[in-house]
Amino acid sequence: MNLGIVGAGYVGLTSAICLSSLNHKVTIYDIDKEKIEQIQNKQMPFFENGLQNLLEKTINSRTLNITNDMNELVKDCDVCFICVGTPSSPDGCIDLSQILSTSESLAKAVKRNSKKDFVIVIRSTVVPKTTRNKVLPILQQILDKQEFGLCVVPEFLREGQALNDFMNPDKIVIGGFNEKYIDLIAKIFEYFLTKSKIIKTNPETAELIKYTNNAFFSLLISFANEIANISEKITGVDSFEVMNALISDKRITTKINDQSIIPELISYLMPGCGFGGSCFPKDVRAILKYSNINQIKTPLLQAILDINDERPQKIVSMAESILGDLKNKKISILGLTFKPDTDDMRSSPALATIEILQNKGASMIAFDPIISKKKETSIFDINLAKSIDLCLEQSNLAILFTKWPEFRSIDGVLLQKHMRNPVIIDGRGFLDQSKFTKNTYYKIGLTG
Repeated sequence: MNLGIVGAGYVGLTSAICLSSLNHKVTIYDIDKEKIEQIQNKQMPFFENGLQNLLEKTINSRTLNITNDMNELVKDCDVCFICVGTPSSPDGCIDLSQILSTSESLAKAVKRNSKKDFVIVIRSTVVPKTTRNKVLPILQQILDKQEFGLCVVPEFLREGQALNDFMNPDKIVIGGFNEKYIDLIAKIFEYFLTKSKIIKTNPETAELIKYTNNAFFSLLISFANEIANISEKITGVDSFEVMNALISDKRITTKINDQSIIPELISYLMPGCGFGGSCFPKDVRAILKYSNINQIKTPLLQAILDINDERPQKIVSMAESILGDLKNKKISILGLTFKPDTDDMRSSPALATIEILQNKGASMIAFDPIISKKKETSIFDINLAKSIDLCLEQSNLAILFTKWPEFRSIDGVLLQKHMRNPVIIDGRGFLDQSKFTKNTYYKIGLTG
């Protein structure tokens, strides 16, 4: 099928590459000339495992094209996915300006090209009733009596796992106003019919499913961190031991033929320095704000954010309990991205903690396997090291924020070799505690 995608960001470009690899002819539109040129030169504008090779293949096979001409986009496709950003506004609501302006521009191009039965798909994350109350009236006004389709198809792509998530979906949600167009969208994803559940519903349900997904996994993280807060006040209790015992419950870890089937959600049930990224913080705030506007009480959603927002200060308090006054103390930051296998630093717990540490007068140096390669010498007014060893050199304290595989090798011997004061705070409970001597290893959810 001939498909269009507006927005060459994380969701749009990932969707375009994957759909074109399934032999759909995909044209992607963006107004960023630098990004367009980069993609035309077969270079990913962001890091995501496996997508670089697939981008090269799809461009070489001419199943993927890119343009900055909306008319050209519409002329070459029958279905167009809107994948533009919905960032948070200062009051916590999502900013719909890109969605609404794109809908207007797309509708005008559809009208100019006299396209009949053209289908517009909202793939960006929007709160319930946005498609019906905001997007649909724009299309109806411009297209008038010209028949068109409008659907909502949310994405469920995890950064660092986007290729696998797209190609092996657990569900494909299609929300629409008309069964004819819902069925048409389902044909685009027919490759997945034998391995995935197709959920056909209305637009509002589709919109809420996406927020429910992200709120649930955010909830698990904050729940684990609240248990960690309790554990820290009880001598001898390790919150990771507590959570691992919970995970062994047969309602979480099931057994088939005496084989334990451990669900992937267990990674969200480990205490740490909190969640970040472009989705969880923004989406929980957005659905919370939506609830408040509609006078719906949602204390649990508020608690998810409150617990998460306290994590950076929790790390700083641990640092102060170890070093005392942090002024002029050199602190090594291990990991800047909010999770491994991505270059995304949006809402990263590391950055929030760095800001507090800077206000306390600490000096910092950081190492991140991806960011240190991309940047020259500094970022956020802190120096970037080219290796773990250089990052640790003459440091008073190391703090690990990201579970990069490269950090697995860190042990007490390495700290002793390079640091002025060989002590580390493991913000993810990622390292092997047995490889450190007493009073050199600290982690969330464990008394010192």
